[in-house]
Amino acid sequence: MKKWLGVALLVLAPVLAAGSFLNSREFKSLEPTARRAIVLVAKSREARPRLARYPGWTAGAEQDDGAVWHVWFEREDEWLGEAYVDLDTKEVRDVYLPVDPTPAERARILPQLRRLVARDAEVQALLEDPADWDEEIEYDKWDDVWYVRYWRGEDAVGVRIARDEGRWRVEDVFDPLAFDAEQERRRARDRAVRIAYASERVGELLEPYDGWKAYAEPDAEGRWTVSFATPEKTILTALVDLTGGRVLAVETP
Repeated sequence: MKKWLGVALLVLAPVLAAGSFLNSREFKSLEPTARRAIVLVAKSREARPRLARYPGWTAGAEQDDGAVWHVWFEREDEWLGEAYVDLDTKEVRDVYLPVDPTPAERARILPQLRRLVARDAEVQALLEDPADWDEEIEYDKWDDVWYVRYWRGEDAVGVRIARDEGRWRVEDVFDPLAFDAEQERRRARDRAVRIAYASERVGELLEPYDGWKAYAEPDAEGRWTVSFATPEKTILTALVDLTGGRVLAVETP
């Protein structure tokens, strides 16, 4: 009986996760077309199991082009991902909802990653004997890459493993001591852009424009200035507080 109860809960988990937001006042306050777009994406085969990994998610939607709507997902101050849905055909596409591997998935892939590293001539020339090094393995869900880092005293060797036509391959060998600082800066920059873009005021100002790009730079106080611009002009500039996960100010030229 307990076994079947566990199976039933596992099957129901994605449904229950979706239901919590879809039954909320926040969801019901949205316009009907936006609600329909969110439901189609949230219950799609691609998005539903991924959203189940994020209890407490919320969503928003806006018209992108004709019957195509852009749907995005958040949890508190964290941007989770996005997708597009054609309300005429009910086709859900371009689903981007990165998730971290489960413990079982991680246990299954780690031996494969180690075999890839063991066969790489450059890595082996640097390590000589991997047993003499401490090992650290992490997954970057945003870029869908694995990082294998080896440490021995003040020495370090890093390996970036990415997908190539569905197969994992060693893409780069790097110095983790130099890479970590740049990676942290890139993640902070990307988060600043996501926070700015999720602001209702920023969305309103960007709505009339196509083909814009976002640029972000930190200031001395740890805040980020995010600018949205077309090739012709700067549309707006937003001051973002990463610690608080909020937009402090929005300015237009």
